[in-house]
Amino acid sequence: MPTTILFLTSPDICFQEDILHEGLDELLGPERVYCYPYKDYSVFQYNFYDEPAGGPGHRRPVELIDILDMCEAFDAVIVGSIRPEAVAVWREIQDRFPRCPVALLHGEERGGWPAGIRYTHRFKMEMYSLEPDLFPLPLAAPPRVMLPADTERDIAVSFVARPTVEVRVWCAELLRRQGYTVYLGADLPRDQFCWILNRSKIAVSLRGVAWDTFRYWEIPYHGALLLSERLPILIPDNFVDGESAVFFGSPGDMLDKIEALLADPERLARIAAAGQALSRAKHTSTARARYVLEKMGILPS
Repeated sequence: MPTTILFLTSPDICFQEDILHEGLDELLGPERVYCYPYKDYSVFQYNFYDEPAGGPGHRRPVELIDILDMCEAFDAVIVGSIRPEAVAVWREIQDRFPRCPVALLHGEERGGWPAGIRYTHRFKMEMYSLEPDLFPLPLAAPPRVMLPADTERDIAVSFVARPTVEVRVWCAELLRRQGYTVYLGADLPRDQFCWILNRSKIAVSLRGVAWDTFRYWEIPYHGALLLSERLPILIPDNFVDGESAVFFGSPGDMLDKIEALLADPERLARIAAAGQALSRAKHTSTARARYVLEKMGILPS
């Protein structure tokens, strides 16, 4: 029998939740992922689905009474957020799912685990060390909103980001002084941002409010070499320094790494290609969905 999932959502944008939701739809088919409460993704920055003229997208609103009537049909429940709305729904209905495996997602920069609810597996966006029965679940590249293209890579180095932390401002100034392409604080349309990555040989990723940031995943997906500061968080199947990405420890080290890479175009191209291959195999929304279901024992590993 096909796998059927009940996915409990929070009403506002939640990157980890929304990426996994996207991946489950891609992996299983949206008809096998029951979303409650209905979540309209057309209003979010990462709009995974176009809104058709006739109404909401491929996800159809479903009533709670309908979910309870078919509770025996679900193979697993995913509580997509520790935010109060998703947790409250699960607390209300959890007794109807006594044997079903349940995943609880923690995609926030702060906040503890909610009490008084049942779960069998926990997944957290930013983990710094291994903990029993807790699995790292970082962000990923959402292919549906990406615009990869095989173009001439005529931009040596690019850095596109919001100035949310000082290190981004410092590095942007250093890169700008070297004549590299920098957009700091510019709210670029998504197609223009993707166009820059498609043309970049190297693209820089720096932490934002959190360590995990979409840029880390978008850059290699588009085939640019990922040049990133070293991240202290746990990432399954992470990029490897010098093989599928290049990591630096300081702004000065960043410039040194850029100089060395541009001086060796064959090595640069080799690392970028390996990063893109790893990105598309292990770091898309679909790959995240498979990872979660494998850890839950729903799909074979």
